[in-house]
Amino acid sequence: MTRNYIAVTYDVCNHNNLYEDLNEYPLDMSIDIDKQIREFAKMDVAPLIKVYVSDTSDFKAFRLYREYKFNEYECSCSQ
Repeated sequence: MTRNYIAVTYDVCNHNNLYEDLNEYPLDMSIDIDKQIREFAKMDVAPLIKVYVSDTSDFKAFRLYREYKFNEYECSCSQ
């Protein structure tokens, strides 16, 4: 059974009660996942990326695989 992975970038600002999904990116499992995730975070300036896995290509049923946090892209509105 083939597993499918998708990365979802999120914009997060705790000071403004913001938690918004930005973009979805399919992951290529033949390439280093961490490298792909870092590139997605940089492109979207996303402090949070969640990777989901599904046993189907339509992602009707999926579960959280891993979560990545990037402090360098966190909002600085409180500073």
